[in-house]
Amino acid sequence: MEQNKAPSRRMVLKVAGAAVTVTFLAGCGGQGNDSAAAPIDTAEVRAAVEKAVSAGTVPVGGAQFLSDAGVVVTQPTKGDYRVFSDVCPHQNGRVSIVDKGTGRLVCALHGSQFNPATGAAEVGPASTGLTPVEVPVSGSTG
Repeated sequence: MEQNKAPSRRMVLKVAGAAVTVTFLAGCGGQGNDSAAAPIDTAEVRAAVEKAVSAGTVPVGGAQFLSDAGVVVTQPTKGDYRVFSDVCPHQNGRVSIVDKGTGRLVCALHGSQFNPATGAAEVGPASTGLTPVEVPVSGSTG
């Protein structure tokens, strides 16, 4: 009896579907993939932050995302500005959302949430906080 029969179309699709599912799940990774952010050009950041602060675009209790400079500027209380890298430490997604209910900074990639005053991770999958960026801002404590 000959056993060199080609697999059915159904079997090929079933195997291909399993491979795609495994690849997708592996791409989402776990907390073990925390990594450092790329270096930030401080002259560019300083100019962008100064512009945002002087223009009054950083709301009290909110944030201004300066994606070209790679940072987010927060103002937890009036005159208290904080600057953080907008790169999520989980898998380098961009932190680009303010949760309207909690005021937390949110990574659009996997939903990690960060404290806008400290940058600390408050909701995973990120296990570490946002990297603070030292930029002198008039009236700032951070």
